[in-house]
Amino acid sequence: MTRSPQMRRLAKWAAVVVLAITAVYFFGAVRHHFDSIPPIRWDAPAWAAMAATVFAMFLNLVLGGLMWMLLLRDQGVNLKPVVAFRMVGMAQIAKYLPGNVGHLVGQVTLASAAGVPVGVSVTAMLISTLWLLATGLCMGGAGLLLFLDTTAVLDVPVPSAPVMAALGALVALSPWIAVWLLNRLLPGLSRRLGNGQLIALPRFHTAVAVACGFILCFFVFGVMLKLQARYLFGVSEGDVLTLTLMFTSAWIAGYLLPGAPGGLGVREALVVALLGSVVGTGTAIGLSVTMRLATVLGDGLAFLVGLSLRWLSPADTAPAAPSAPRP
Repeated sequence: MTRSPQMRRLAKWAAVVVLAITAVYFFGAVRHHFDSIPPIRWDAPAWAAMAATVFAMFLNLVLGGLMWMLLLRDQGVNLKPVVAFRMVGMAQIAKYLPGNVGHLVGQVTLASAAGVPVGVSVTAMLISTLWLLATGLCMGGAGLLLFLDTTAVLDVPVPSAPVMAALGALVALSPWIAVWLLNRLLPGLSRRLGNGQLIALPRFHTAVAVACGFILCFFVFGVMLKLQARYLFGVSEGDVLTLTLMFTSAWIAGYLLPGAPGGLGVREALVVALLGSVVGTGTAIGLSVTMRLATVLGDGLAFLVGLSLRWLSPADTAPAAPSAPRP
């Protein structure tokens, strides 16, 4: 359904308000805690840690390309891994354009130029996005409940293990449920997206691989934080699990907010708010900046590698002839 101009304007202004609030919070925290921001130790271990975190971000994007390739395969389109990564890598730079969807549009455009039907590409991306959000919301929510005293704010008790397991299972099944509902309720739209066929439900092994891939991506962020905290700021507080779950909450919030390029501003404010209780507000401010630097450089590296691969093998772009999706 197309949103009315009034709804689009409302969404735009809501995003502007949220961005303004997060900016005020972030710069207010910087002003109040500036003296507590530890200086970066620019020695050999610090440079090595920064380089490792940039490369780790690059590896996350490689993993993202492989997951998109698996989802396309379930829809009857076979891409070589290097071709899938090339498209994902080259599109990443567009995430910093206003709107926070430029990389998705770019990925679909590059895939279409390589012969992937637009509907199939969009379908695989939507399924991937659903699993990303489901995984991120589950992990981020668990972090907020387990490592923050939410009862002081919301008076919400931490769910029991069986309840959390049931919620996690429901979240994991959400892409299947969404595709099944689309096929049942809107078969015409499903066939349009599926290149004449109903959208195929992801295979079980694809679902496991994609879910595990996103979990691994978020844990890579946790390792990046740990390396930067330890070797750039000399702070040892916070284990990888805690840092992973808390950063996931901040990352998902930035991802969901429309209009924030790459979650800029929103993620930094929440990193300060959430990680301040773990590593100290001053260190959290520093980490919000160095993590942004590492992710931007990782995106830039992925773009350069993707561009280089395109130059090196310009003819190796077309996918195998699309076949009917798995029934």
